[in-house]
Amino acid sequence: MKIIGIHDGHDCSVSLMVNGKIVYAAQEERFSRLKGDYGYPKKAIRDMFKFSKLKSSDIDLVAVGTLYLNPVLLKIKRNAQFSVSDWIFEQEKFWKPKKFYNRKVNYWNLFRNRIKNYDKYYNYSNSTRGYMDSKELKKFTIERRNTISKHLKIDKDKIKFIYHEDCHKYYSYYFFPDRKDGIAITAEGIGDYSNGSVSTVKKGKFNLISFNKENHLGHIYQYITLLLGMKPGNHEYKVMGLAPYASKYEISKCYRIFEKVLKIKRLNIVFDKKPKDLFFHFKEKFKSCRFDGVAGALQKFLERKLEEWFLACNKKLNLKNFYFSGGVAQNIKAALYLSKNKKIKKIFVPPAAGDTTISIGACYFSAVNLLKYKKNIHSINSMYLGSKLNISEIKFLINKKKLNKKYIIKSAFKPRDIAIEISNGAVIGRCSGRMEFGLRSLGNRSILCDPRFSENINKINFKIKKRDFWMPFTPTILKEDFKKFIINPKKIEARFMSMAFDTTKKGRDLLKAAIHPADFTARPQMLSKEDNPEYYEIINSFKKITGVGALLNTSLNLHGLPVVRNAVDALYVFENSGLDVLILENFIFKKKKI
Repeated sequence: MKIIGIHDGHDCSVSLMVNGKIVYAAQEERFSRLKGDYGYPKKAIRDMFKFSKLKSSDIDLVAVGTLYLNPVLLKIKRNAQFSVSDWIFEQEKFWKPKKFYNRKVNYWNLFRNRIKNYDKYYNYSNSTRGYMDSKELKKFTIERRNTISKHLKIDKDKIKFIYHEDCHKYYSYYFFPDRKDGIAITAEGIGDYSNGSVSTVKKGKFNLISFNKENHLGHIYQYITLLLGMKPGNHEYKVMGLAPYASKYEISKCYRIFEKVLKIKRLNIVFDKKPKDLFFHFKEKFKSCRFDGVAGALQKFLERKLEEWFLACNKKLNLKNFYFSGGVAQNIKAALYLSKNKKIKKIFVPPAAGDTTISIGACYFSAVNLLKYKKNIHSINSMYLGSKLNISEIKFLINKKKLNKKYIIKSAFKPRDIAIEISNGAVIGRCSGRMEFGLRSLGNRSILCDPRFSENINKINFKIKKRDFWMPFTPTILKEDFKKFIINPKKIEARFMSMAFDTTKKGRDLLKAAIHPADFTARPQMLSKEDNPEYYEIINSFKKITGVGALLNTSLNLHGLPVVRNAVDALYVFENSGLDVLILENFIFKKKKI
């Protein structure tokens, strides 16, 4: 049984399932180099076929996540390409006339000359009138099927569209090996039929209990991100990182404003006092509030409202395990807050719980419901699901660019050699092994350095990542040392950086550069030798030198660019940043001292 899963919305991706197991998954952004790329993942699909050595005739089913996509937003690649000024322009020129003056504005005409890089894969001739009604959405679904059929040379009958929400639910449940009976909750900007849903799952069978389109937790977080001068759909994590710096006084001034907007009604989050428009409502209300107070109040509001919702579901449905997915589930601090509630037995949040993993969820749904696959449906034990580096390409790059003249290059090294460099203060880029899928680098496309010293935060921020000063970094911790640094009483999955945890005193003392400096939480990767032997040995060697079985680990990229995919991408970061050392498989590059 072979299924291709496709997600062609924002953060588009492709996945491959073979006999119930996800064997490949990659995001288009890694190939196109457009962060959060939007549309048909043609380049990633090409790599998937190259990696798997399969042919189109081998494929049993193509599962496309999301029935209805907005063709105008897809053509202009809205979430991937919009600047902050574009988002503001949209609010002022489209939503304000529509909401306040009941004017019918043509969205396409507003942006047709403002955005230069259009999607070129789909045919938009019948789908960009700009009013985005249900007829346009249905027509565009037909166009998507036609294009996919033509490109993959696969019969249209083999191409099935899966509800967006079902993709989230099935991914969050089948990702984990435990698969306990529980409640599957989705919360996001918008899906096919909701922006919030509640389902029970018992023995693998889902039952949709409740859903609605008034669950605006995700939208509110997006709008506040924009009002704070950052990109919605992209920089919400920055607002989350900013929130712990706010004082209780500043938070209290803003919290009441949030609290009045939404309430829990039965098993839904709905409007309480509905504003005419959320963005302009908050723009007016927060005129006298400090930026950090707004961020802190927003985070508190999200956590409390989610808790109230989860507990209402727990009381009504009498189930204590929760599977949480959708864009809102990517808020790791909210997940930490929920996990502390005694009435919640366990919360399951898979990595990249937003739309990136829609392609995987589509595979799981199709295997279970469409192909009726009766054998083992495998959980995902590793997020190293992309391609490896090609050694011959590395050698070609060295010769073509005459890198031996610019750098000290060794073609063989031991883990201890890397550990010594790190313990001596070097910041290292590692591009080796199979590429990680999702939002987090787990050692194979990572920047690594000593976690013990706070000054390393500034070193990486200013010399390499060029990102906001308040943002924390994260640790990779050896499994046997995890309890020394991290508090995890409910034994929640911690191998994929999808959850935040409180730290122990040792964690606060020895991982200063790899935890949040304001609230001392961490988003760790717990690493065992079986997960990644080469990466494990580097950290284990560092432990033998320093006594600390952990490293600071952040993604190998420059700010605003996707995580690197291959040697060319990694070399670009190396040559345009303050990285001291670069590892490309079994090659090590070191900058010469001036």
